[in-house]
Amino acid sequence: MDRAGLFVDAGYLLSEGAKLILGTGKRSEIEVKVGALANSLMELVQEESDLPLLRTYWYDGCWSNRLTTEHENVREVPLVKLRLGKMTPSGQKGVDSLIFRDLTTLARERAIATAYLVAGDEDLREAVTMAQDLGVQVTLVTVIPADRLNTSEALVNEADLVVDLEASWLAPHFKLREDAKPAD
Repeated sequence: MDRAGLFVDAGYLLSEGAKLILGTGKRSEIEVKVGALANSLMELVQEESDLPLLRTYWYDGCWSNRLTTEHENVREVPLVKLRLGKMTPSGQKGVDSLIFRDLTTLARERAIATAYLVAGDEDLREAVTMAQDLGVQVTLVTVIPADRLNTSEALVNEADLVVDLEASWLAPHFKLREDAKPAD
């Protein structure tokens, strides 16, 4: 059966979405309705692909294996598999390798016909190429300001299709934390 798979680099999506909507990419300063965001992404994939969704893989980093409220909320969404790398002082580690593994495994096992990848890192270009070599169409889903500085041009060029998430689509899911708002 032909199905679509959704692969979400949460670090990219949440940081770049917040920058676009709120002007800050610091996750400590934002609140995200991750459950609603995940559901909206799944609806987008089903509309774009006209295929049933196998599942969503949601990748993020965590400190010392401690789940955040965002992680707990995304785990509650049906058909979402939370995959966690590690957080370090320099950022998340291991997330790209988890995406690479899942995308290429599902392609090799013919579990999906189409992959939707929400990411911007050039390190994923080879995973896209391998999935394509196995017959999977790969659509890159990006958070794009006009200059495309947040997404690897090589990754964009490798994808079969590119879907840009606009500010109006993302805005309902993001807000500043109350304690992050400037005092009047």
